[in-house]
Amino acid sequence: MKKNFFRLGLLLNLLSIIIALVVIRKSLFLRWFGYGSLPHPVADEFTYVWQALSLKKNGLPVAWTLNSGVYQDKKFNPIAGKITGFGIETGDGVINLKKFKTNPVPLSAIKEIDYLKGLEQMLFVAPFFDHPPLGGVIYSLAIDKNVKEVEDVKATDFRKPALVLAALTAVLLFLFLSLIGHNLWVGTLAVIVYSTVPTYLLATRAAFLENAVPPFVLVHLILLFFYTKNFSKKFSSIFLILSGLFGGLAVLAKEPALGFSIGSLILLWKNKFDKKTIFLFLVSCSIPILAYFIWGLFLQPALFLDIFLTNASRTYFGAIKIVTMLETLRFKNFPTDGWWIWGLLSFVLISLKIKNKKILFLTLPLSTHLLVVFLLGSANYPWYWISAIPFFAGCSALMIWKIIKNPKLTTAMLFFFIPFSSSYYWGREALNIAPSINHYRVAILAFSLMLFLRLKFKKSKIFSFFWTLFMAWLIYKIVIFNQVFIPYLISHWGSLSLPNLPNY
Repeated sequence: MKKNFFRLGLLLNLLSIIIALVVIRKSLFLRWFGYGSLPHPVADEFTYVWQALSLKKNGLPVAWTLNSGVYQDKKFNPIAGKITGFGIETGDGVINLKKFKTNPVPLSAIKEIDYLKGLEQMLFVAPFFDHPPLGGVIYSLAIDKNVKEVEDVKATDFRKPALVLAALTAVLLFLFLSLIGHNLWVGTLAVIVYSTVPTYLLATRAAFLENAVPPFVLVHLILLFFYTKNFSKKFSSIFLILSGLFGGLAVLAKEPALGFSIGSLILLWKNKFDKKTIFLFLVSCSIPILAYFIWGLFLQPALFLDIFLTNASRTYFGAIKIVTMLETLRFKNFPTDGWWIWGLLSFVLISLKIKNKKILFLTLPLSTHLLVVFLLGSANYPWYWISAIPFFAGCSALMIWKIIKNPKLTTAMLFFFIPFSSSYYWGREALNIAPSINHYRVAILAFSLMLFLRLKFKKSKIFSFFWTLFMAWLIYKIVIFNQVFIPYLISHWGSLSLPNLPNY
């Protein structure tokens, strides 16, 4: 009997892995479909790549900026030139690193360029310090090495690494959630949510620096988890050191990722690790960050510090912005997505009552990251949330698993009315099925009946089994609805019919 249960467990675990891999593979097509044009590329995506390419070609980062007041401050006696290739040309030709170090004066050039919004005059500066170059270097990997002008950089090229990062994030998310949830099916649910939810899928295929953060953070947290479980064993410090290094690299991908490392530091403290361990973690985390600071101070210390202080003192985006973020990511033409609300709601509900301390490896770093975003975020607040998407997907998966294993009336009904109903609405819209209140009423009644039977006969294995099958079928329908909606959304971008109430 025990052998049969063991074999069944192995088969179920193998099935969960297969499903996760199939979903990831299918998501590659969904992410690829129209990836170069939708969501509409923005100037910042180009900027990150321009920074990386200029750094590779001339050793000096050059890119477009909105911090014109700092770069053109009279105290620096900035030199005006013109854009040539990926550099700035003055009377001494294109300024590379060697020429710049002989006369480290900030450079600027105005270039008229069309990056899919029409011709605009854009201010290019050198050395460009608005962001560390790591994210841009990653997104520049798919750019043809023979490209010579900024106009030749295409979104279809620099968004390719974003697709790879998304797939890598899905694999790491599966490993991370399987570890802290101690269940491969929790990891599979996280992959399903992350890889099929329309808002998540669309936002994570753009070349934003925020999308370069999750792989580093997930590796960082996985290694930290291994360390806390094996810290008494030989060579376990390697996990701690590597975890800190990846945490520091996440900050170089996008600065607010520092919040994740702060959460990890609190985790070590809560687990009562000694000061020596915490100090070693801090040193490891600081190494990449200090390397970036040393590089910036080497290039132009005064300008680097001024830009750093400007970024650190950005205007707070306002409390009401948090409320407006509850509905969806505030990007133009993004659909209202119940899964976005469900991710935030799941995060809150899971954080309020944590029985398994392993879950803190998800909720605590996410909490401190969001706190940093709230305190340091500026008017471009939607972008800062993108790096949290895999972790919201993880929270969603944990909440769905709770509903499957031990449903509560409130959370189960919230699941039906928010995420399921969102996929139901948009999926039927994509399938060109006329809205039917009667069909939806039948769906509500069927869900309510199954939930009632599961709650009424809590100790019955038969009703538990059928409830699990019913939830598996709902998740299957969710995947189908989400998958048919993505191509429909791309084809009808900006002209979706919006759910609304009659105006009377």
